Parts: sequence; C-alpha cells; structure tokens
Amino acid sequence: MISIDIVRLDESYLEFKAKGDTYTLFSPLVEYLSKDPDVEYVQFDVDHPLQENVTFKVKVRRGHPLDAVKRAVEAILRDLEELERGFFPQ
Repeated sequence: MISIDIVRLDESYLEFKAKGDTYTLFSPLVEYLSKDPDVEYVQFDVDHPLQENVTFKVKVRRGHPLDAVKRAVEAILRDLEELERGFFPQ
C-alpha cells in the first residue's frame, strides 16, 4: 500500500513524499505530466530503491498542481484500459 504525505501545496507547486513504491508508478506519472503544457517541471527522487521512499515535485504554469496530477493519472488509466482491451477483447 502507498502512503502519501503532502509536504507543500500552493497554487502552483506540489511536493509530497510517498512510501510503498518507487519507479513503477512514479516514472509513468512523470512522463505523462511532462507532456502537459501547463506543467513547468516535474521530478521525483528515490532515497533508496529498497526503502521505497519517493519525493515528488511538480510546478505548473497554469491551473492547480493537483489538477495536473489528476489529468495525468486519468490519462495513464485510459492507456492501461486500452492495453487491457488489446490483450482481452470483449
């Protein structure tokens, strides 16, 4: 299970610490956020892969950083559903 603690949140910046995963979830999130024209920068750091501690930062040009994260998560889920349909057509 992943736990998330918000370190800083304001109108254009989000920083949080997550425990319970490293690259599996946060690499795609960075990739999708990087494609968002409203995102100025995004990054994550892993203390050590065996500890599964991540510090994640995103700064937006426009909008709210949580909205950008939500859009990225929704896009990831859509792509995963499309992948699932490719393997298991109904």
